[in-house]
Amino acid sequence: MREKVVLITGATGGLGRAVVQTMAREGYRLALTAPEKESLHEIVQTYSLSEERVLIRAADLTRADQVDGLIEAIEACWEGVDILLNTVGAWSGGARLGDVEEEHWQRTLQINLHSAFLVNRAVIPHMVDQGWGRIVNVASKAAEDPRPRQAAYNVAKAGVVALTASMAADYRRQGIVANAILPSIIDTPHTRANMPDADHSRWVSPEEIAQLMLFLCRQDGSINGAGIPIYGQV
Repeated sequence: MREKVVLITGATGGLGRAVVQTMAREGYRLALTAPEKESLHEIVQTYSLSEERVLIRAADLTRADQVDGLIEAIEACWEGVDILLNTVGAWSGGARLGDVEEEHWQRTLQINLHSAFLVNRAVIPHMVDQGWGRIVNVASKAAEDPRPRQAAYNVAKAGVVALTASMAADYRRQGIVANAILPSIIDTPHTRANMPDADHSRWVSPEEIAQLMLFLCRQDGSINGAGIPIYGQV
């Protein structure tokens, strides 16, 4: 497993950082992507990542050409992506469905669902060729328990769950295992800043989510196509 190449999207986010730290500790080769290259360099320095075992590439994963460029860069360095840990996403809400602007709807689905489609699609050929692959997409509790005033987000995250289950059904006979995890509120600095009066002890930690992702990478495939809740006490 140590020689597997792990692509971590959203690597500089509150969850992404915990995933990077966990996978680096396990000794995997890491391909890290986020929109800003400077923040990726900072991650490498913060966690003292070995230059021989890490590749960084800034990319907007809502754009097919940039996703293709990311995969090409990984293939030029290594053979391809063995494990995808897709943490990209952003909450948005504030209005009931009748008041949602079309631009807001489209942007929310672009960030949360279309990006997942593009990056998941891009890693599949290498996994099929070698007959092995692991994919973990981050959805949300909102996929199964839709909250008010966030219809676009609810729909996007439900789409991530359906996308993941579809891949599991399509490729289960070719050694590809795909699962989605459904966190509730994640205890990150950004979330704490937005909700300073909340009971943070009830939220799920990024480290707990990272450990679940690690388990799903290692398991033999008996868990496949699942939407796995990790709610903390919310």
